Amino acid sequence: MIRDLVHGVLLATTSAVARVLSRRRRRPGPVRSLWTGSPILNMAINAQAERRLGVESDSLVLHTYFITDAFTYDLSRWMRVPLVRTVLPYAVLVWASRKYDRFHFYCDRGVLTPRGPYRMVTGELDLLRGLGRELVFWTYGADVRTTARTKALGEPNCCTNCPSPGRLCICDDVAGAAQYARVRAAASAVFSMGDMIEYTPGSDPGVYFWPVDLEADGGSRYAPSYPEVASSGPLRVVHAPNHRHFKGTDHLIAAVERLRASGVSIELVMVERVPNVEALRLYRTADVVFDQCLIGYHGYLAQEAMALGKPVMCFIRRPESYLLAPGECPIINTPRDAVESTLRELAGDRARLRRLGEAGRRYIERYHTPERFAARLAEAYRRHGVTGPADAGGSAHAGGSRSAS
Repeated sequence: MIRDLVHGVLLATTSAVARVLSRRRRRPGPVRSLWTGSPILNMAINAQAERRLGVESDSLVLHTYFITDAFTYDLSRWMRVPLVRTVLPYAVLVWASRKYDRFHFYCDRGVLTPRGPYRMVTGELDLLRGLGRELVFWTYGADVRTTARTKALGEPNCCTNCPSPGRLCICDDVAGAAQYARVRAAASAVFSMGDMIEYTPGSDPGVYFWPVDLEADGGSRYAPSYPEVASSGPLRVVHAPNHRHFKGTDHLIAAVERLRASGVSIELVMVERVPNVEALRLYRTADVVFDQCLIGYHGYLAQEAMALGKPVMCFIRRPESYLLAPGECPIINTPRDAVESTLRELAGDRARLRRLGEAGRRYIERYHTPERFAARLAEAYRRHGVTGPADAGGSAHAGGSRSAS
């Protein structure tokens, strides 16, 4: 109760200060945009892509799931200090509400720390909308997946082996529907893709927002490393689960063990709790990358693997609805009952591995670079009227500038 009272006072103070500061005229210039909330890695790449539209776009996180320096502002070190942890998000919100015109959130949180997991602070949305800021929402999975809707998709799904219902996704159907209603009411646009469209009625599924920066580190970060056709070594399978029970890791391990017992030369490399640069090094050693066999849609792992020229195994529930250019996407659609047979076939066909790897790289180059994402984003902004708030007497647009008289 005391904690709720403290945060109520902080939110009221934040709102009052932000409103006073908003009365001061800001300097004219480009639309300014902030990607923040849940620290999903591609958020930084999306901000980079938005800059191609003439927007001053930054990314900010208050905590991280991994070791990276990709974000414009990483305040996770300060959030380890107890008193600072309580006050800092409110100070950041005051600063950001003054500096930025547009805010990009996932559907579970904004700048402020929710009182419970996957629970958006409604007062934050009310404040930003009251100040005339644009709110654009995105999805990443756990922020929108609810139990009844997930099970209605059929087996398998991400509830199939879940060890902690209510903890690792929003889960609760009533709470999920209520939160999504708040998001929709506040949003200038909501973007979703893959299986996440099943939980977000009325969202825009056409932007496909997991681009891969093929030019990172001078092109070396994602330089392709195709499987060797003449390799005589074991089939090297790389798997990088953030949550094993959601990705079907037990099915993969069991399949590899059965294949070994039958004489197939195969090895499994698990990539867990390492910095992204180390993860990419291990992906580069793969003959094939296994994403998941339960959820029904791929993650960013598949994007990075294809960029590196690696074949990808992943269960895609509805390819025609979930994938961009599904006829060109070379992901090997692998539900749980096909894991062993697929691995057996790949172990005996190195030439196919090479073809799939090359096709994956072409697919990323054609559809999933920051440039391609930026073009889809610009078109989506036009569809939804996302233009950037204007100062009195001025105007703004997604690809241009804002001016004041």
